[in-house]
Amino acid sequence: MSCGHHGAGCYVSFDADMCDGCTRCVKSCPTKAIRVRSGKVVHKQDACIGCGNCLRICPRGAVRASSTDLSHLDKSRISVALVTPILYAQFPGVLPKDILKGLKRLGFNHTVDMSYFFEMFQFATEEFVRRNRETRKAPWPLLSPVCPVVLRLIQTRFPGLIPHIHPIKRPVAIMAKQVIRTLSKHYGVNESFINMCYINPCPTKKGDIPGMTDQSFTNGGPYAMGIRDIYTRLAREVEHVRNIEAIPMTSASYEFEQCTSGDGLLWGMSGGETVVSDIEKSLSVSGIDETVSMLEKIEMGLFRDIEYIEFRACTEGCIGGALTAIDKYLAKSASQGMIKLLGTGKRLNRDRINRLYEKDWFFSKRSEPGNLAGEGFTTTPLTIEEMRKIDGLVQLINGRDCAACGAPDCRTFAEDVVRGETPADACLMLRAKGLTGEQVMKHINSKECGHACQRFG
Repeated sequence: MSCGHHGAGCYVSFDADMCDGCTRCVKSCPTKAIRVRSGKVVHKQDACIGCGNCLRICPRGAVRASSTDLSHLDKSRISVALVTPILYAQFPGVLPKDILKGLKRLGFNHTVDMSYFFEMFQFATEEFVRRNRETRKAPWPLLSPVCPVVLRLIQTRFPGLIPHIHPIKRPVAIMAKQVIRTLSKHYGVNESFINMCYINPCPTKKGDIPGMTDQSFTNGGPYAMGIRDIYTRLAREVEHVRNIEAIPMTSASYEFEQCTSGDGLLWGMSGGETVVSDIEKSLSVSGIDETVSMLEKIEMGLFRDIEYIEFRACTEGCIGGALTAIDKYLAKSASQGMIKLLGTGKRLNRDRINRLYEKDWFFSKRSEPGNLAGEGFTTTPLTIEEMRKIDGLVQLINGRDCAACGAPDCRTFAEDVVRGETPADACLMLRAKGLTGEQVMKHINSKECGHACQRFG
């Protein structure tokens, strides 16, 4: 159930030789995608949302993110670095233009500043909200699609809230669509010759970059690269650019290759998305636990008077991503200082964006690759009889969610037992009561289970 390092089908992988079975990752996973069995981690990939909590909390470094490295730069193709403003926050006191120059020294032919597409997304979002006030085609509150981890969380744990997801394409999807079409036309080549690399603050697996899923690269692209995977080499090139060379940005052929404004840097911090918009009835939420709590409240029907909610799975926003290189508070301070230096303001013409909006240029289709289909977990649904057995086993255990069994809590352990994925005698509480696995299974399979479990224990 686990996949190897750099596996295309997972967000993270686990090194069995380094894992000591401490269960910290088990308790930290918001979708209960991790177990410890026989002293080693078992990873349920279909339930993993790539939040990176296990990466942050593992004391032995046994968890690794799915990522690629600079060896994927194919000299025979046009290499393009898709850059989020979070990368700039990793270099306090360095101007964004010098970081983009450093990327070109690493071998990228083009460097694309994502803040340009944040602005497009913002204008399209404001227009959608304005019209929705009259049409009510979408339910309030609209949930921001910007954070991919939150989207996957909604899909797996809150599929009933999928209609609330704002239908405008994510900024990275808008960016991929325009950049690849523009550059393939510019060079007169097939789109497959544009080698796209998304430099990302959080785990991203192959095929999980909307707008770039139907390219057929022989070298395995499009691909994502963690910020910390490129940081050391980039830092050397940035220092070289600043101290030795004076490389003009003459190769910035398109507006999306130009450096960010302060507005773009705001998007890397919690609350930045709502700050730059003119949607007054909005909220911002950061942190995976806070996000889960808010989604539970929305699921109960609360916050219907709010029009838009910005979600970021990482505390303090994307600058707190699992694959960033420096402390999130240092990154926040660096961003704030750069915002003061660069100032804020818009680069794009709103009328032009509105014309694209009228052509449905910004709208996502849930059936397209990289978007939500709403299936939720892929595990087999539980029957009423199985749920009865689970309830009975939980009562019998009467435990404290100690995780000594290798599951995050007693109820999850009971579900694993009923599904046949783990033996009942893995529970210390049951063993302390003198119950064998055979006795436990016989009891929960009996019709009296659920009524006499407390007495039986």
